[in-house]
Amino acid sequence: MKRAKITEELAYGTALDRLIGIDRPASTKTPEPGQTVPKLEPPRSAVIKLSVFLNHEEDAYLENLASTAKFSGGKKLSKTKLIEAMVRAFRQTSLDVRGVRDNQELLKRVTAQLR
Repeated sequence: MKRAKITEELAYGTALDRLIGIDRPASTKTPEPGQTVPKLEPPRSAVIKLSVFLNHEEDAYLENLASTAKFSGGKKLSKTKLIEAMVRAFRQTSLDVRGVRDNQELLKRVTAQLR
């Protein structure tokens, strides 16, 4: 049986592709008869890893939300997914942050937007 030759470029693409987020299929060869073809996932938008600093109470709040989802018949949500959903929800609103000078003012505007 022939062994597949996997090069780093085939496995990971070129450095430029990785930097700009282009996903290319690993191979364009037609499979041999009897071989299974892995399904290619549709390309998704570029994702950015972001560090968020929370105090203990904020972290506990997210943990509580995640656990509530699990114990109420759903599945446990990750804190990342909760924050992601909050950002998506606020994108659909018309939150005005022009002229915000401090965290308290931002908190007041965000709270007002929720109402």
